[in-house]
Amino acid sequence: MRVMFRILCLALTLSIFTGCVHNSSVQKGFNEGNARINQDFNLGWSFIRDVNDDDLPPDAAATWKLVDLPHDYSIESPFVPPANSTGSNKKRDVGALGLHMGSRSTGYLPGGLAWYKKEFSLPEAYSGKKIQILFDGVYMYSDVWLNGNHLGHHHYGYTAFAYDLTPHLNEKGKNILFVRVNNKLESRWYPGSGIYRPVKLVVSDHMHIPIWGTYVTTPQVTSDKADILVETTISNDSKQEQEVKLFTRILDANGNEVAQTESSQTISPDKIVLVKQDLQVNQPELWSLELPNLYKTVSEVIVNNTIVDDLITNFGIRTLKFDSKEGFTLNGKYTKLKGVCIHHDNGILGAESYAWAEERKVLKLKEMGCNAIRCAHNPPSTTFLDACDKHGMLVINEAFDEWKRPKANGYAPFLDKWWKTDLSSMVLRDRNHPSIIMWSIGNEIPEQGYPEGPETAKMLADYVRKLDLTRPTTHAIQPGHATWGDRFPPPEYFAAVDVCGYNYESISRDRHKQGFATSHKEFPNRIMYQSEAQMPMFFKDWMLITDNRHILGDFVWTGIDYLGEVGCGREKEDQASFPAYIAMCGDLDICLNRKPRSYYRQLLWSGEKTVFATVQKPEEYDCKKTWWGWQPSISTWTWDVEQGKKMQVDVYSGCEEAELFLNGQSLGKKETSRNTEFIASWEVPYEKGVLKVVGYENGKLIAKHTLKSATDAQAIKLHADRQTIDANGCDICYINVELVGKNRIYNPMDDHEVVFEIGGPATIAAVGTGNPYAPIDYPFHGNKCKTYEGRATLILRSTTTSGDIKVKALCQGLNDGIVTLKAQ
Repeated sequence: MRVMFRILCLALTLSIFTGCVHNSSVQKGFNEGNARINQDFNLGWSFIRDVNDDDLPPDAAATWKLVDLPHDYSIESPFVPPANSTGSNKKRDVGALGLHMGSRSTGYLPGGLAWYKKEFSLPEAYSGKKIQILFDGVYMYSDVWLNGNHLGHHHYGYTAFAYDLTPHLNEKGKNILFVRVNNKLESRWYPGSGIYRPVKLVVSDHMHIPIWGTYVTTPQVTSDKADILVETTISNDSKQEQEVKLFTRILDANGNEVAQTESSQTISPDKIVLVKQDLQVNQPELWSLELPNLYKTVSEVIVNNTIVDDLITNFGIRTLKFDSKEGFTLNGKYTKLKGVCIHHDNGILGAESYAWAEERKVLKLKEMGCNAIRCAHNPPSTTFLDACDKHGMLVINEAFDEWKRPKANGYAPFLDKWWKTDLSSMVLRDRNHPSIIMWSIGNEIPEQGYPEGPETAKMLADYVRKLDLTRPTTHAIQPGHATWGDRFPPPEYFAAVDVCGYNYESISRDRHKQGFATSHKEFPNRIMYQSEAQMPMFFKDWMLITDNRHILGDFVWTGIDYLGEVGCGREKEDQASFPAYIAMCGDLDICLNRKPRSYYRQLLWSGEKTVFATVQKPEEYDCKKTWWGWQPSISTWTWDVEQGKKMQVDVYSGCEEAELFLNGQSLGKKETSRNTEFIASWEVPYEKGVLKVVGYENGKLIAKHTLKSATDAQAIKLHADRQTIDANGCDICYINVELVGKNRIYNPMDDHEVVFEIGGPATIAAVGTGNPYAPIDYPFHGNKCKTYEGRATLILRSTTTSGDIKVKALCQGLNDGIVTLKAQ
């Protein structure tokens, strides 16, 4: 079976008219691109927790605190140990605050009810305009009021939504906006709480393109030309019939116009039309993993020769093909999906979604060789997808973790009423992102083992296809879960989607004799991939996938550590519950520091002739492997153990042989090949100095990796990942902190409390480490922390003032660390 995804001719509105390409530009007697205003609406909010589960905000005597968005009120709260916990002597009675307690699933951080308030006045330029407010994500059960008028309810915490403020605005006076949020912690992982994604005011004419009203597809693509179909919805919310002209231009990455077209039609009052316009781009620069070239459409709505609305839409030109025999190709190039699953949180920021936090995630995953991300198990932020577009990262965008049968009592109560709303939000918001290659309708859905499963799956998948036919639908099955009685889904369940995801394929293979090999034989037209996988099986899984062209790829659980689902990849048994608070199953920790396992994965993905040495933690760590764990180790030759203690050194090697040296003395050569799973191990008596591994190919040294012992920590080393941040109040910078000895070598065995002083126009957004144990004495929004394995991370947030920023890190007995950057 071959599935080609390129184009859908969408017809959702009342009238359709078509424009043709021409070479002359529209006669211009107007200002370009100044009609629509997308105003960031993130600064100057007020926040308060509440105990009354009603529709009335706290009274005037209540004390509100000032906050800026994005804001997660769970991450700024104290941890709440379970009732039987002995992990802390600082248990807090938070019942009086009306908080929902947290659990292992949600990282022992509370949720509960809260209110946001924003008072604002409109500038004169907004008079007579249509004004909408767009929330990219609010967790959860949100209600919005403007000047006492209830605008609506949105239950789901992961889909975007908008309200029209226009009918209830005071154009010349004060406006008061209230947002009520209630996080009942009905989640299998840490969700965060509050308005955790950005908010915008969208100011337009009453003759306008609705939010997400432009849809760009590429029906035919060759090296010589690309046919572009632009479908634009125009809404006339005025009371007058108007003659409208839609002028659409395509710009390349350098801002050069490469195509244009124009269409005209009369639109009646309170009517919506859909405009279809065909354009052509010659010698297109394709969007790919290596060169993610982007184009943009500029859509201008013109009335009486004046631009009354405009909308810029980014898109990419590329082709996707999924084949049950030949696998996946991008732009005709055979491509294995080297994927990871990730949850949406940003570590010590909680769920707060800043553009740079999302982009940094993508860059760090790309650095380790990842080319695909499965968004588990909900739609991500817009800024995350923008980063994937920008850097060439493929994405599976996933809608739900539940349908009607509950797992954590999360989405199940709402599916019947809200599934169309939430699927529409996901697909309409995201369908212009070239990074997205599949739409997933669900993860490990209990219905997969019940009679109604195929019918519900078909209903959801068919609706997604109505919104976008340029990508396949998929879902992730998991046959081994007790929730659905270990039932294997029937063929009809698989057939409801275009591409089939197998979570933990070995379970299907071992328990049900329905792994990849059997499925491919019995259902040769089924397109399949491993949508979720455990780390201990990675070598066997990846060899199976690389040996079989038809298997699209693999998505490991997980690329990045996340809050909640505590201890599923733990190193010790006491990390299965409080005071541990993170999952510990990522290739990167919650501060995005790489773990040794990430280098092993990179080696197998890339096939590069490299070597990497890491040292297993000694037995007193009581290390335990789990389904999602990996042998605990640190890539260091600095250990707090007695001289002569035997340490296991593991070498990940893509070379034919690896040789290990300690202080210049060879400890022998060992084969590193598929036969050894590309790993060689030595037991080495600990002796401070230099540990070095070299790799050989055909007897020739081609790679090496060296570890040097550090002295006791003597200084704090700071590194800012950006030298300049925007003075917009919402930009951030990560400061990496390391404790180093006198030879400037990082020392993971010597941890200290570090205090931070900030000078200049910046505030602390978060401070913390990758320590799996809850930092009870070091709040994430404080100004100090204790390092973990010699590292910490400080995150700065800009203000609206430009200037120099100076960061100083202090610790008694150590030389200060200092770093500077600019806000402008």
